Amino acid sequence: AQEALDEITTVIRNPEISSLSPSLLKALTDPADYTLPALEALIGTEFLHAIDAPSLALIVPILHRGLRDRAATTKRYGALITGNICTMINDPRDFIPYLPTLIPDLQSSLLDPIPDVRSIAAKAFGSLTRGLGEDALPDLRPWLIDRLRS
Repeated sequence: AQEALDEITTVIRNPEISSLSPSLLKALTDPADYTLPALEALIGTEFLHAIDAPSLALIVPILHRGLRDRAATTKRYGALITGNICTMINDPRDFIPYLPTLIPDLQSSLLDPIPDVRSIAAKAFGSLTRGLGEDALPDLRPWLIDRLRS
């Protein structure tokens, strides 16, 4: 399994993600201990190049884990990166296949008891809607209205 993960890093064209790949691979192989450091590394990185599809394949499982974590900081970082990802990719269509994985996690974060987590999740939804268009998130508005009514 480790060899397969190492093989994925060879096709990453983004130099920033490539330099972070050891940290990202640790987060994939030992998520309990390395998800937060990987998210912190992503947040601390200044992206000068667009994130490519292989990079997304490496990042999204970490975001998924971060959004589902119990710790508020990890959830906040996961939501922040998820929202900002649209500004870091050339083609938003590269991100659309990952929406079914991340949207339920963001929705849970939007209902989190911690106000800061809710706030960042709401901003992430706004960024995703701006970057991908409302058509990419057709179930979002009905879900939000349903939550407001309940």
